[in-house]
Amino acid sequence: MASNTPYLVREQPPKALIYLLLVAGLVAITYAIIAQKLLIAVAIICLPIVILAVAYGFQNPYFVYLLYATYAFFFTTISRYTLKVKLSVGLDVILVYLSVSLLVVFYLKKTNFRLKDAVNIFTLSYIAWIIFILLQLANPHINEEGITHGIRIMILETFVLYIIASIVSNSPKVLRNGLVLVGIFTIIAFLKLMYQRYIGFDSSERYWLYVQEAAKTHILSTGIRYFSYFTDAGNFGTVMGAIATVYTIIGFNTRNRKFAIFYLSIAAMGIIGMLFSGTRGALVVPFAGLALYCLICKSIKTFAITIITGLCIFAFLAFTDIGNGNSFIRRARTAFRPTADASFNVRVQNRKEMAQYLKDYPFGIGIANSIPKLWLKQDLTYEEGTLPPDSYFVSIWIQTGIVGLVLNIAIYLITLLGCCYIVMFKVKDRYLRHELAAFTCTVFGILLSGYTGYAPGMPPTNFIIVAMIAFVMNGAYIDKQITQQKLTINKQ
Repeated sequence: MASNTPYLVREQPPKALIYLLLVAGLVAITYAIIAQKLLIAVAIICLPIVILAVAYGFQNPYFVYLLYATYAFFFTTISRYTLKVKLSVGLDVILVYLSVSLLVVFYLKKTNFRLKDAVNIFTLSYIAWIIFILLQLANPHINEEGITHGIRIMILETFVLYIIASIVSNSPKVLRNGLVLVGIFTIIAFLKLMYQRYIGFDSSERYWLYVQEAAKTHILSTGIRYFSYFTDAGNFGTVMGAIATVYTIIGFNTRNRKFAIFYLSIAAMGIIGMLFSGTRGALVVPFAGLALYCLICKSIKTFAITIITGLCIFAFLAFTDIGNGNSFIRRARTAFRPTADASFNVRVQNRKEMAQYLKDYPFGIGIANSIPKLWLKQDLTYEEGTLPPDSYFVSIWIQTGIVGLVLNIAIYLITLLGCCYIVMFKVKDRYLRHELAAFTCTVFGILLSGYTGYAPGMPPTNFIIVAMIAFVMNGAYIDKQITQQKLTINKQ
């Protein structure tokens, strides 16, 4: 012990330097307060905490991954309240930080991470999309913005996130912590929803609604579409639909009573949030998710209960007018009677025009480009704006053509089939199987919602998809850890 003391002393910074930094910090804080530069004062006060957090993150990639998840959920809120745009670059910064953190722990060999976890159907199938996007960069119709978006988002950021998520999502503890963390995010979203519903929108939200003209799609004659702290009501509704699906399934299939109550409470908040969002397309998430769950749950009882419950809800919304006095139920019901909805008919007409235009562009019109809206007036064609893509997959179709759309859907289909196989045949623990089944089915529902909305391509929904698939891909390894834990407990 004595021989180590001089080494420990040498490793610590000199006291004089510590006192000097402390005095400098106090002087800077005093000046900032006197000059009424409170933001600078707060920044200086928080600086030591930030430095410690960054240092801790280099030793603990799990912490940085949770930081990424938090920012993915809330950076839109930060943008709305600071009136700053392009804050998504923060996701890139944290992703680089997370990559470096993993490299550090791998170099020091102080980790239980396995590089081979990064090689799975999820990551390998995306390589085909990367090759396709690289070919898209040669598209003569692509512009500078499209090239930047293609390289930065579609190739680098997405693929690196796929790899990192597959490496980090590797234990029952991380899975449980993730469910709790997203549950907390849901509680915050629900409280914000209640504030908007019963107190009203704050000044920043009113600015977004009325100055930036979001009210056109959120303040309707049929009622208000609430969005909580999310980008918009469509994204909010889809996420809440996903939350409702995941936490309902897991809540009814967990061994811990306290966690079951927590999960089912979060599920109830998700259902309420989905209805209050007024997003009809979000209804496909629980319906499609539960339908797939019936097929892979491997339980006749669960299959029967789920089918009966789903059919009852479907019959209530599709074949009755009960509850039409409630604007949220009335708007949700229109999802089952689409031809009577004006906005649906406009979408159908727009997509017909898109199909006609894209006949000559099998590889699309270029990343980040839009189809011009053309009008024929006295034998002359005029361009008046663009045709809105109106959904995630339609946007893919426009940018990359029918070839890109088919490839994109094929990649997701292969990944989902791989997830179903893992859940049904590779996971032995009953409770884990239900958790991973909930993830698989919810991803399926979210992707189907991409036909009517943008959510699958927007944060935090795109992160939720990645996180859930990554856990499923590591399902067999997590199951093995649970089995070992059980054997250890039995031996004791």
